[in-house]
Amino acid sequence: MPDETDPQRSHGKKGDPAVTPIDVIVVRDIMSDITDRIPPQMPINRILHEFSTLKCADLVVVDEDGKFLGVVSPFDLVNHVNPSMGVRSGKKAPCIECMMRGDALVAEDLMSRSHMTVTDETPVVEALRLLERYRQPDLVVIDEEGIAIGMLGICSIISHLRLVGHL
Repeated sequence: MPDETDPQRSHGKKGDPAVTPIDVIVVRDIMSDITDRIPPQMPINRILHEFSTLKCADLVVVDEDGKFLGVVSPFDLVNHVNPSMGVRSGKKAPCIECMMRGDALVAEDLMSRSHMTVTDETPVVEALRLLERYRQPDLVVIDEEGIAIGMLGICSIISHLRLVGHL
């Protein structure tokens, strides 16, 4: 007989007793690896390159030990060039060319330090509350030492809840 708390077991329909109870699903069951870690001293021209050549996703800023420091989002970069956008940072480079020359700022000058974090043991219900309350599309998952160990996005939660029969 399958373990009632195993999110990998067969999926049922909402209300089916085989459906994993939502209150036992934790972040660890859904989180993904962090693919875009950057150091706090990464120059802004390299950050611009990361956003324009890889994918336009948040870049997780970590120290040399992997400890989470903050996030640089595409909005942080755009706001740096044009603060009238009304997004987070408030610091301004006079032009994109200035950023590309490398005489502008580094990641720690742009990053948001207020990005929400959770642990891998956080119930998904609590993660959903945080995502909704702070209107963020993702959360950084950290361990007990503050090391960034994963990401949890709202779309991953929706997908998982659909697969296990909650949506």
